[in-house]
Amino acid sequence: MARERAAWLLVALFAGALGYGLWNGSQLAKRNSEATTAAEENSEKFLLQVRQHLSRPGQALPVRNIAGYGSLALLPPAPLPGLATGQSDLVPGHENVVLWKLTAPADTRSELENPSHLLAGRFDLAFVLIWLYPLFLLAFLYDLMAGDRESGTLRLALSQGISPAGWLCRRALARALPVLGLALGATLLAGSTGYELRLAVALGVVLVYGLFWVTLAVAINAVSTSAAGAASTLGAAWVALVLVAPTLINLAAESLYPTPSRPELVAVGRQASGEAEKRGNELIDTFYKDHPELAPPGRQADFMAKRLTVQEEVADAVAPVLEKFDTQLALQQQTVGRWRFVSPAIAAHEALTDLAGTGYWRHRAFRSQVKEFKQAISDFYTPKVHRRQPLVLQDIDRMPTFTFVEEHDLEWLSRVGKGLAGILAFSAVIGAWALLSLRPGRLGLVTG
Repeated sequence: MARERAAWLLVALFAGALGYGLWNGSQLAKRNSEATTAAEENSEKFLLQVRQHLSRPGQALPVRNIAGYGSLALLPPAPLPGLATGQSDLVPGHENVVLWKLTAPADTRSELENPSHLLAGRFDLAFVLIWLYPLFLLAFLYDLMAGDRESGTLRLALSQGISPAGWLCRRALARALPVLGLALGATLLAGSTGYELRLAVALGVVLVYGLFWVTLAVAINAVSTSAAGAASTLGAAWVALVLVAPTLINLAAESLYPTPSRPELVAVGRQASGEAEKRGNELIDTFYKDHPELAPPGRQADFMAKRLTVQEEVADAVAPVLEKFDTQLALQQQTVGRWRFVSPAIAAHEALTDLAGTGYWRHRAFRSQVKEFKQAISDFYTPKVHRRQPLVLQDIDRMPTFTFVEEHDLEWLSRVGKGLAGILAFSAVIGAWALLSLRPGRLGLVTG
């Protein structure tokens, strides 16, 4: 193999793809980190200015000045951002929670992105490992035995006293070693200090995923009678498992559990807002009847109090649409999770994004915690708005602050472990079939 120029070319191409994937992913992680750092610095600078102003004797600030600026909800950097982009190029890593905009959808990313690039996905390390990694392995492994059988040299190769299974497996591991080593090395470079457990599991995922394709190549070579036939079969398997199966499962999930469209959400919000504004006085009177302790003297509400009441009415109207969206999205994810074992590519990709901290589950936890933070912001400011109480220095320390709570290691270990178990079970079935096919009788090596 070392004497083949094509082998060196393939190794160089795979190393280049891995390097570019690492660089591309690190650039996005750097840009996201800079955006969140800038947002955090601006928030801290604003609070410092407010504290300095209120530290002067007799100073106070209207609630609308502070609540209108907003409170920052920040998602910390992903544990292994260089491993997989996941949803980090679509979902913002921070949200500015403004009292007057609690019902508005989360802010989209401020930087401009090409929609076609977002749809196709980013060329990151996970892309190389899921899509290209099997192709480079199969390029080395497609002619393990089929060519020898076709040329008639198989008997000569096995005349040294080694079993067909042992000879084929050793040859497969020897030829796969350069590709496996490069993939594991690139994964190791994507690690971060303090997340050694995640990195170790990621190395396990990459190794198990690669060994699945090695096992498949051994099985196909055990039954193929020509190198061309083995190459065609392995190419078809790659298309079926990496392209077709994920697409079909995605289409099935979206068809079974369609999510409401954004125009529907906007239309419901506008309609509810228009109706609530027409009934503004009625809504504020009802609110003060239900909450007499918040009623100002004479029950004369100002513009800000009416706006909060209207916003609460709009939130009640939009809530069913948002709940349906979250429910359908969760059902889609459950469907993909249930059927991911059909394709090792799906299981491996889900595991890598989960380990990287850029997948569905971590962003879902962030959205859930931001929702709770919005309620805390409302509970803190709303009574002051209705009572027309200004903010004083003592209120600064009581203001709600957002701290993201990471899930326990056992939760992501359970999800990733199930995916690994599925790939191993799939590999075991193929391996057993390969061993049966490699018996001398089936290979035609036993003569009467």
